[in-house]
Amino acid sequence: MDPFPPPDLELLEDVPFSAHGLKLDILRPRIRSAKPVPAVLHLHGGAWVMYGKWPTANVFLARAGFVTVSADYRLAPHSIFPAQLHDVRAAVRWLRAHASGLGTDPQRIGAWGVSAGAHLAGLLGTAAGAELEDPDAEHSARVQAVGNVSGVMDFLDPAFHFGPQPPPLFGSALADCRERAALASPLTHAGVDSPPFLHLHGTHDDEVPVSQARRIHTALQSAGAKSELVELDGDHYINDTHRAEVEARLLAFFCRTLKHTPG
Repeated sequence: MDPFPPPDLELLEDVPFSAHGLKLDILRPRIRSAKPVPAVLHLHGGAWVMYGKWPTANVFLARAGFVTVSADYRLAPHSIFPAQLHDVRAAVRWLRAHASGLGTDPQRIGAWGVSAGAHLAGLLGTAAGAELEDPDAEHSARVQAVGNVSGVMDFLDPAFHFGPQPPPLFGSALADCRERAALASPLTHAGVDSPPFLHLHGTHDDEVPVSQARRIHTALQSAGAKSELVELDGDHYINDTHRAEVEARLLAFFCRTLKHTPG
């Protein structure tokens, strides 16, 4: 296994950003740009119940000149929605509050994730409604671009079956929390003010069906927002099996939407 971080990148670990004791890692080029650069936030997967920040996922972006962050969020079932959304919003606000020291542009922040992390990135892009806002926030939690890899975008999609177990994010059976499930669905909040989205999804995904990506893509386009959908010949784990293509498409997307040239 290659050493981490690579010699051309700098890693700052376990930076506190939340009143709940959560931490983030910063991965960035060792040679700093003289001008502010875009920042990109990565949110880890794990069905909302496991794993944690994973800066390794951001190597391809940091090598292209982005300042990248990978952040923790509270896990279910101990913490149920909307705790996770508040946490990832806090990470975006932390990025804005520290933009000057990081050398980043507070108006050019992207977010991406895989599976559960993509779900939360999707909410950062669409859920700006008052019912999900944090009171008295000094900085905006809006992002300017979202990369969705195999993410849950609509909990009420008829093609999405959880099986006998309730969604851990809600702490109860879906039939008993449909209002909360709708509120937690990025599709519910898609609007003309949503930022550009890139959706990458496997056509043979039997955990999060490709209909999830198709539905949010249609909803965003119908609302007048920018959305790109790429369906890959793979299952739920395209971030592993199709890593080179996933990373190349995400890099091109963030370069294009955040007006940043690699190098």
